[in-house]
Order: sequence, then C-alpha cells, then structure tokens
Amino acid sequence: MGFEVNPYDMCVANAVINGKQCTICWYVDDNMISHMDKNVVSDTIKQIEEKFGKMTVSRGEEHDFLGMKITMSKKSNTAKINMKESIKEALSDFLEDVVKNAATPATRYLFHVKEDSPLLDKARAENFHRIAAKLLYISRRCRLDIQTALGYLTTRVSCPNEDDWAKLRWVL
Repeated sequence: MGFEVNPYDMCVANAVINGKQCTICWYVDDNMISHMDKNVVSDTIKQIEEKFGKMTVSRGEEHDFLGMKITMSKKSNTAKINMKESIKEALSDFLEDVVKNAATPATRYLFHVKEDSPLLDKARAENFHRIAAKLLYISRRCRLDIQTALGYLTTRVSCPNEDDWAKLRWVL
C-alpha cells in the first residue's frame, strides 16, 4: 500500500497520500489510522479489510488505544495523550496501599542490592512482576521520568526481595 515502517517503532508505518502524512499504528489486533482527510482513512481501512477482514471502526476526537487516551482537537490542531487510567490501574493492582508522594521516582539506593533482604512470597513476587511490566509500558509512552527506576526493577522480577518491593512502591 506504499507505507514505510518507522525505523524507531516497528509498529508504526507512514505514507504520504494526497500530499499529507498517513500513519498506521498497530499492536496485535488494535489499530489506529490518521490522516487530515477522512476519505483517505476510509480508503485505507477498506484496503486493510480486503486483506484481513472486517474491523470495528470508531471515529471522532477521542480514542482509547493501548491504554492511552488520545484527544484530538481540530480547533487547536493538537493531540493530547494521557495514561491516567493505566496509572490508576497500576496503583489499584498493587497489593499495598500507596499513601505517600515522592519527589523523585527512585531512591538514592536504587542500584544497591540488599542480598540479605528476604525474598517475596509467590503472590507478591507475581504482583511485583505484573506491576513492573505495566509501569515499564507506561514509562515508554508517557512517564519517561520513571524509565531508569523501571529499567532496573525489571532486572529484579525473577527473584524480587522486600527491598525491591519498597523500591517499586517508591516509584508508585
């Protein structure tokens, strides 16, 4: 169809159609197509459906795509993306109440491993892994400030200990 895969994200492809950029983003069976001309979007959808089958299509100024709420404004020619619901979900899924705020997403001792810290039980270890993965995804999309902490904590998911749990709670 003339699209070129984006070199920075292999799930994004772009093409210039009628002098304007058309972008397709996908992940498994979730897709998003954008172009200034709604007829170009319709034609692109039709071509994709001819190859892969019928899709559910939503149009308008607000969309949920992979945990991101995307709000577009023709008036101001802007798009806003937030992941507040995904962040709230991570907080509510964590097996402990998070009741404090932190000035930074990581403790001073982030990279220090306390070898004598007790390992987490199975339920908390699985929760640690799930929340770390969820936050890692969030960090790549909208919370770049937590990437260093999550980059480290994801190295601890195979055998997290109480100290790692405290560091994850600090991020939250």
